[in-house]
Amino acid sequence: MSGGKPVIGVGWPKPDYLEALTRADADPFVIAPDRDAISTVLDRCDGLLLTGGADVEPRRYGESIRYDNLKLDPTRDEYEIALIQAALARDVPILAICRGIQALNVAAGGTLVQDIPSEIATPVSHKGDRPEAAPAHDVAIHAGTHAARLLEARLDGDGRVAVNSRHHQAVKNVAPGLVVSAVAPDGIVEGLEQPSAPFCVAGQWHPENFWSTGEFAELFRGLVNAAGGRR
Repeated sequence: MSGGKPVIGVGWPKPDYLEALTRADADPFVIAPDRDAISTVLDRCDGLLLTGGADVEPRRYGESIRYDNLKLDPTRDEYEIALIQAALARDVPILAICRGIQALNVAAGGTLVQDIPSEIATPVSHKGDRPEAAPAHDVAIHAGTHAARLLEARLDGDGRVAVNSRHHQAVKNVAPGLVVSAVAPDGIVEGLEQPSAPFCVAGQWHPENFWSTGEFAELFRGLVNAAGGRR
């Protein structure tokens, strides 16, 4: 541990994730399946940040591949899903982003929309060519959720906040024990959390891209505060 800061395990991170954690006063610990046993990670880390990346392989939630645009990483799936399941069992604080919300849902027993454009007719842009930190659409944050408490100062009068968006998959059937905390205007799930956990918050958008301006810093501070409390 560095200076007594909470240690947050994070796999497959781009620089924005590490910057967001550092600004939230965390000590990021980059993990990898070929180096870090799951038991070691959970003994060392006070919390986990699940990052974006490859699509979760459909067989992980009982389906076959239906589209040829899926980008898969079976090694990551095996390691990350096992890590999530072990972390949930130990009440390790979790913040899950983009692929992270999908991996969390699958690890807990849910399913995914394999390709939004192929399965859902929607005018909402979920995956576009916008700059990383450019708003793509609003999400409605459900009142009474942990996400609503964290983002209270940023919500408009209708409980909405503008987010960026870069995904073609989404939560389909919500896993037992998880609840929806946010939805896009077309009804696509944009947030999940586990009410029974000390801190298990997931979002489909990319709050890390706002690390320099702080629009979603509360999510990272929430993770770090929960991790510090667990220590």
